[in-house]
Amino acid sequence: MLSPIAWLATRTPPAPDELKAWWRFPEDHTDLDGGVASVAGFLVARGLAHLDEAVATPGRDREAAYRLLAADALITYGCEAASEEADVRGTLREILLRVSGGGAVA
Repeated sequence: MLSPIAWLATRTPPAPDELKAWWRFPEDHTDLDGGVASVAGFLVARGLAHLDEAVATPGRDREAAYRLLAADALITYGCEAASEEADVRGTLREILLRVSGGGAVA
């Protein structure tokens, strides 16, 4: 299995550099709970972290907007990565639960 960063590098067309600049990933590619994540789970977890940071930013500013764009892109890529998993429907259900605040994606 590719690492999440290697998987993102295979996307065509590639994400704009301005957007990629906002993607910060832990060096060990673990999810937010400390466990090893699937590519889909990792990307969704990072997207949700950006979403949390955007919502926590008071007022309307450019940084929050970029975080929101990064969240959208990473969650969307997470759904795309889910299409490559053995249980596509199950993984997408887990993503929906996670995004709606109802559970974790492995």
